[in-house]
Amino acid sequence: MKSADWLLKGGLVATGAGCSRMDVAVAGGRVTEVGPDLDVEARELLNLNGAYLLPGFVDVHTHPVYLDDLGGLSVTAAHGGVTTVIHFAYAKPGQGLVQVIDEFLDQGRAGSVLDFGLHGGLFDPQRQAEEIPVAVERGVTSFKMFMTYAKLGWMTDDYQLMRTLDIIASVGGLAMVHAESGLATDYLEDKYQALGRDSADAFLATRPGILEAEAVNRAAAMAEVAGCSLYIPHVSAREAAQAVARLRRGGQRVYGETCPQYLTLTGEEIARQGPLAKIGPPLRGVEDQRVLWRALAAGDLDVIASDHAPKSKTREDEFFDAPYGSPQVETMPAVIYDEGVGGGWITLPRMVQLLCENPAKIFGLYPKKGALAVGSDADLVVWDPQAERTIAHATQHSLAPYTLYEGRNVLGGPVLVMQRGEIVVRDEELVASPGRGEFLPTQAGAAELNELQPKGAA
Repeated sequence: MKSADWLLKGGLVATGAGCSRMDVAVAGGRVTEVGPDLDVEARELLNLNGAYLLPGFVDVHTHPVYLDDLGGLSVTAAHGGVTTVIHFAYAKPGQGLVQVIDEFLDQGRAGSVLDFGLHGGLFDPQRQAEEIPVAVERGVTSFKMFMTYAKLGWMTDDYQLMRTLDIIASVGGLAMVHAESGLATDYLEDKYQALGRDSADAFLATRPGILEAEAVNRAAAMAEVAGCSLYIPHVSAREAAQAVARLRRGGQRVYGETCPQYLTLTGEEIARQGPLAKIGPPLRGVEDQRVLWRALAAGDLDVIASDHAPKSKTREDEFFDAPYGSPQVETMPAVIYDEGVGGGWITLPRMVQLLCENPAKIFGLYPKKGALAVGSDADLVVWDPQAERTIAHATQHSLAPYTLYEGRNVLGGPVLVMQRGEIVVRDEELVASPGRGEFLPTQAGAAELNELQPKGAA
């Protein structure tokens, strides 16, 4: 008889290919067998009694530079069922890219309870882009730039964007861009403030969806000239989602991501919650949500990620002075399951693709991560589809002083989270220690678009 550290029996195993009742054996931190009625002698037996067994979620869009550091962010992520995170290592003007990457590596190895990768964030690509080849040698192969936030001094102009895309392409990396037409939105902000319009109302008018789409198209045109793979994070507008779909159908390697806030909340939250709901790009309308859900179901968008950016702000702050961002990583899986699967927008296998398999494939971590297959890391989530919970800030683990989902009831959630064969969270209690997380070098941007499609999609 074969032996194992763990035998998880009687679960409904969900992968991107479908759901089936299977047992899973784990030994040495990896999945060693998957099959019905396994005959395995295990040190620990866990009877799942029909609960779902999912791959650990992979969140490729997190910001551990605000209220949650690399350690704290990993804790709040783990409580939601996330087992792998890829953080943005933001090199602000005056900082060196490699210097910041090395600092993040040290902090993550010392404090993270989860395995983690890194993206390079370029706030000053004119001076930082030359370090990209060294960053790639460090295992960081994806690099973000901003086409907006000129007033903050963060915007990359077209010259430097084209130059940096060229450098990224030369080392086989992946470019990521925050796609909004920054100078146009800054003009609109100045215009509406001069007219004395209410800040929250003016905010939505300053960042229309068509200017998000314009930036997507402009970045894609330059990426095509450079021969560079392109990733568009936080797609929020129907026009932007349609632009991504058109580019992909034309044969360009453009990956698309959206976030739970754009799928479940609208701009009406700004009137209710004020600066707490100020994010960039902004929350939009019901029709935008419908288009985003359909794009996810059809395979025109590939990834759901959190854009977790917990910042200190209150409802009483002056709106245009308040920072962008909100906490999302812990609530993301339950909200997406409740709204997406429960609401009939996507199937559970498609949710596994969007939250596990596709992000791992795009960033070169699959099948080590994002999979529930023999040889994969034993990153597992036991998911109770009948668990009823009410989201409240008081029960969240982020240091953010609020959640945008306060009082929302969700059906379904994690009851056990395991990484590399070790339990991280059980019955909503953290049992892992800081510093157990390992750094994951990435190989971003090589996934073919047809690898990311829903099963049966054209």
